[in-house]
Amino acid sequence: INEAIVSDLYDSPIEIELSNLNASDKLKNIIRDEFKNVKEILDFDSKSHEIFRNWYVDGRLYYLKVIDQKKPEEGIKEIRYIDPIKMKFIREEKKANKNDYMNIKGNSSQSIDDKAKMMTPEIKEYFVYTPKPSYPSGMVSGTGGNQGIKMSKDSVTYVTSGLVDRNKGLVLSYLHKAIKALNQLRMIEDSL
Repeated sequence: INEAIVSDLYDSPIEIELSNLNASDKLKNIIRDEFKNVKEILDFDSKSHEIFRNWYVDGRLYYLKVIDQKKPEEGIKEIRYIDPIKMKFIREEKKANKNDYMNIKGNSSQSIDDKAKMMTPEIKEYFVYTPKPSYPSGMVSGTGGNQGIKMSKDSVTYVTSGLVDRNKGLVLSYLHKAIKALNQLRMIEDSL
């Protein structure tokens, strides 16, 4: 982590490079200003090691974007870190009515595109935040139902490591292979 981020007292560890972007200078300046704004909201210059450590260890980062509901044109006011264990991405298929299928079969005047649109299911994507995370342990908890807070996909910014467990579909971190060796080391130290 210390070698991944090179920090200096008088310089920022990151900057945006727009020299290869085919856009006007005005647009490039707007992008640079917004990049600087987000960097200041995150306090990236002083918290960069912590942010990178969270991503490197967990394999994913979640941030809640807070805006003023009365003045959304002012943009993002605050960015809050969310523990990845407490977040879950949900993708559910909206059920189609039987009447829709009857209309597809009965009406031959519809174009193929209209029929295809009606046959493809509508998918809803959102995040669920549970203040008390449910660990995949198989034990039944005594409290009834673990309620979560539903968040729209647009209100959460997330980045994953890109590594996925093929069997379970879980996002893995780059340190996942070291967990087994670390646990074995702890067991040896405890036994000694």
